[in-house]
Amino acid sequence: MITVLTCRGTGEPLGASTNLLTAVTRRLDPDKYVLGPDVDYPASVGPINPRRDLGGCSERQSVEVGVVALAAAIRRAPTKVGLLGYSLGAQVLTRFLEAKARGEFPDCELVWSATIANPLRREGDSIDPSPTGFGINGQRGEWPGDIFTWEVACPLDPITSCPADSPLRNLADAVSAFGFAELGGWSLDLADRLRRNRWQPNRIEWWRHPMHAWDQWSRAAALIEGYLLAGTHTTAYIDNGYCARLAAILDAHG
Repeated sequence: MITVLTCRGTGEPLGASTNLLTAVTRRLDPDKYVLGPDVDYPASVGPINPRRDLGGCSERQSVEVGVVALAAAIRRAPTKVGLLGYSLGAQVLTRFLEAKARGEFPDCELVWSATIANPLRREGDSIDPSPTGFGINGQRGEWPGDIFTWEVACPLDPITSCPADSPLRNLADAVSAFGFAELGGWSLDLADRLRRNRWQPNRIEWWRHPMHAWDQWSRAAALIEGYLLAGTHTTAYIDNGYCARLAAILDAHG
């Protein structure tokens, strides 16, 4: 048996049956997997948190606390462990795996790790063919080579499939691009302004390739609208079968 630990996304309550990762865990074979607890970390990006606390901790603090909490949860698990992380929780898993690759947490043994909508997804990583872009917060570092890993990435999700040259990467100064989105910085008004001002330069050489600059801003506006209106970072992973496909992969591996 493998104990599955889950690391939820921003604002999702601890252990809630409505959390996105339950669309994976409820499909797992109970003869192969036992469901462990949600990792108890803040799941907070400022005021966007399960408690709706205006003084909630930052994205960076959430991830730092999450890595420590994840290690503790692995140590408490009664069997070998598999990890599931969604969105902000995927960042926690990513930083934990990077730390393991550096030799940290040697007593935390894993069988596999799977992330959905990872803001740090590396280009090309996906359970589906022909993924696009990479994480809006950049690309992850090295992970341990002896742990099976899977990434799930909707190509229309700007958090995990952001084009390399997207203006969305540069809209925020004080917080990460992902944090800016989670804090409500992305709005339909912003999408409209991007469409109306899509010729504005985000590189000094923009004038050499004006049509490319035009296309950049058009795609950025469309990605924001998908994020806000079409659930490309949330419900798309359930409705379009991503969670079901991941569960099937894990069952075949377990």
